[in-house]
Amino acid sequence: MSQSTQKQAYRWLLRQIGAARQWLLTSMGLGLLNGVLLIMQASIMAGMIHQLVMEGATREMLTEDFFRVLVLVVARGACTWGREFCGFRAGACVRVEVRKLLLDKLCRLGPLVIAERPAGSWSAIVVEQVEELQEFIAKYLPQMALAVMIPAIMLVVAFPRSWVVGIIFLVTAPLIPVFMILVGMKAAQANRQNFQALSRLGGFFLDRLQGLETLKLFQRTSFAQTQLADASEDFRIKTMQVLRLAFLSSTVLEFFASVSIALVAVFLGMSFLGHITFGGEVTLYTGLFLLLLAPEYYQPLRELGTYYHARAKAVGATEEILDVLSRKESEVHHGGVSLPEAMPLTLEAKELSVSATIKSAVSSLPADVENKHQLLLDRLSFKIEPGTRVGIIGSSGAGKTTLINTLMGFWNYQGEIKIGGQSLADTRLESWRKAIAWLGQQPLIIHGSVYDNISFGRTVSREQCLDALAMAQGMDILANLPDGLDSALKEQGGNLSVGQAQRIALARALVLPVRLLILDEPTASLDSASESLVLDALDAIPDDCTVITITHRISQLKAMDQILMLEKGRLVADGSPATLARESSLFQQFISMHSGQRSLDDE
Repeated sequence: MSQSTQKQAYRWLLRQIGAARQWLLTSMGLGLLNGVLLIMQASIMAGMIHQLVMEGATREMLTEDFFRVLVLVVARGACTWGREFCGFRAGACVRVEVRKLLLDKLCRLGPLVIAERPAGSWSAIVVEQVEELQEFIAKYLPQMALAVMIPAIMLVVAFPRSWVVGIIFLVTAPLIPVFMILVGMKAAQANRQNFQALSRLGGFFLDRLQGLETLKLFQRTSFAQTQLADASEDFRIKTMQVLRLAFLSSTVLEFFASVSIALVAVFLGMSFLGHITFGGEVTLYTGLFLLLLAPEYYQPLRELGTYYHARAKAVGATEEILDVLSRKESEVHHGGVSLPEAMPLTLEAKELSVSATIKSAVSSLPADVENKHQLLLDRLSFKIEPGTRVGIIGSSGAGKTTLINTLMGFWNYQGEIKIGGQSLADTRLESWRKAIAWLGQQPLIIHGSVYDNISFGRTVSREQCLDALAMAQGMDILANLPDGLDSALKEQGGNLSVGQAQRIALARALVLPVRLLILDEPTASLDSASESLVLDALDAIPDDCTVITITHRISQLKAMDQILMLEKGRLVADGSPATLARESSLFQQFISMHSGQRSLDDE
């Protein structure tokens, strides 16, 4: 990480403390109060020893001073506890805000960006790397202020008693932060590499865990084990590099602090014995008081050095956080106009084009050569009337999924998309997506009840869930579960068949009224019986709901009102199945290819 990147990351971290400002100020205030109480405690203890040794005071005469020291110790303990508590709350506030920023950003970026990385990699960023901000906020930032304020107060107290001790304090103190910064610069780079290794390891492990069945079937578990061992070893090496730098930092700081305290002790001892006469008169009280202050004078700086690795870890973790937050969002979906609820949902595309930037593997090439633009959709124009059943067909890579992702607002596009005459670019995406439901090939089943999976966090009654499940031909699923809607479902549908999971996902899509239902090959992974149930459910969808289906099943095309056929990103056929069967040679070839040379009427 370059110096400019580190500075940018550090400045961004400082801007995030707004939500935790009160907690941080309270933590600093308690730390400062603890320092003042410490000076008072050192003064009382030095006075007690001076009276015992030099003035012959009895222990009974010092009873009041003993109680004062006891009260100060308890008060300092309370300040330390309060400081830790306030620091933790400050870190928690910042972590919540940063995670909210990340999740909101990922929500705006959409599934296309999320699919660029393994799930384990995103988990490492949102969980582990955000967690590394805790010590930076809770301990390092308050300690920065205390490392200046407490030594400054002690200098004010020490100079009137011995200007030599004050000069020793003043000259030796800067050595600690100087070496702390020198070691910390190297630690930031090591932490950055460590977080990258952790992100790779998390993604690698989760991918192999999800594909364990496939690895066993193809007898590749030993190879995967070797890969995991190599990735773990790489992470171990980078972690040890970070720890080595952290221990080196602590050793250097302890060395300079110990040397400085030794200088103070030698000067005070020689002065008290009369071997050194400059620097003012040193009594037993003065010597003990300053000697008690010496380690505490360097303690805030030593603690700052101890927490400096927290700064390096936070700066290293922030790099990938900023990389996510700085991702460019869709430029054409920033409209603020809501979609009128009574508007007929006519979809119209004019000269619709979508392109993606492909980065070359050769990073040394010029920017205009390194980044190439691939045209995914090329000047599509079509119109879909409200309530129409539309089938999108084409070979793999033709642009079918790109088209529906564009309609849902996940791709930048050129040209124009209109919804009932209103431009999609001017429409608020939240308003548009409320009118849409989507069902993919792999249904998402969360760990929770059947009701949780259908309602999906929305305000939905149990009756609505039952009606939606009945519409999705899924009432037989409840009959086989012990607690009906309250039956627990395993994550990823572990206690359901694929067909059952698909029907629960369909009930989720239908539980609230929508005006557009988008289906991405909903029966691709189903057997004929499950497919028949899903198709029966689709037939029960209200007539005023537009349904767009990506499919390769020829048997489903007869039920469509309109077919859009794509080939290499171009719209090569648009019309009813019967019309295209008579007039489009490309459509006829597609039917022959997928039906064993049988005509559409024979299906």
